[in-house]
Amino acid sequence: MEREKSRLKTKSNVYRALMGNVVICAAKFGAWLSSGSSGMLAEFIHSVVDCGNQALLLIGLRDSRLDADRKHPYGYGKSVYFWALVSALGTFFLGAGVSMTHAVDNLLNPSLHDIPIEVWGVLAFSFVVDGYVLSKTISETMATRPATTSYYKHLANIRDPATLAILLEDGAACLGVVLAFGGIAASHYTGNAIFDGVAGVGISALLGVMGIALVKMNHRFLLGQAVDREITEEIGKILLSRRSIDSIRSVQSQWTGPETFSYKAEVDFDGTYLAARLMPIYQKEFVKIRDTMDTELQVMLALYAEDVMRTVEREVRHVEANIRKKYPGAEYIELE
Repeated sequence: MEREKSRLKTKSNVYRALMGNVVICAAKFGAWLSSGSSGMLAEFIHSVVDCGNQALLLIGLRDSRLDADRKHPYGYGKSVYFWALVSALGTFFLGAGVSMTHAVDNLLNPSLHDIPIEVWGVLAFSFVVDGYVLSKTISETMATRPATTSYYKHLANIRDPATLAILLEDGAACLGVVLAFGGIAASHYTGNAIFDGVAGVGISALLGVMGIALVKMNHRFLLGQAVDREITEEIGKILLSRRSIDSIRSVQSQWTGPETFSYKAEVDFDGTYLAARLMPIYQKEFVKIRDTMDTELQVMLALYAEDVMRTVEREVRHVEANIRKKYPGAEYIELE
């Protein structure tokens, strides 16, 4: 239930960002046509890239909800990281590359038309919309912060690529608007279009940095990042709290999606405890066949061995239920 709420919240954040960027994109395009500003062109490309990124994130969110199957036994949770990686590469190569090409050309051949009043309005409108989306996303993200966790650590622990992308993109969008405003204003008051070109280069560089940051984050999770040590240690305590378990070793874990993970460990069961569990059932039976033929003893031992295995299976089911009760995201637990 909590995971479904989180997914719906993430989807809502992406849709909100997408709708805002579509409106901003159209406004910036009109402002660029009327002003010929390099900074405004870079901002228009920035918004186009953001729209494309958010569309790709929606595809990833859709695919990540597919159930596990024979080809993908650990589910499709990492699909969202793949599409987020594609969008990050698009930000770097298309967004930063295309806008930098135009910005450098404008820097070498500066030209700036008269700045109509609408341009200032578009910049202000863009800042307000992007700022609203950013503040809303930050507010919802911080609402899930544990009381004992710092703001920085909470942000660093976010594994949802859609939320991280929105935070980075809208933060960069607000900063990009400030750069565009500064460049256009400086060119307008000095009559020197080079300031506008510098703003365009700055916005392009900003897109490049954002793209690299997103690529690194998604690359890390696609490779299979280990589950937080606090979680694996707590799971170890849950396992060792069972009287049937002597020790655990060879622990392996990884995040299979933003909120799901796999946990694998070799478990040593206490044979004495298991035997004690079955003793009330088999003690009388063993006494009865003590003086009988070996064949009856073999049958009884076979039944006893089967019951030992069933007892182990019950213990595994119980401990898995305890783990999932504390960590609902533990979808894949393998105890050997």
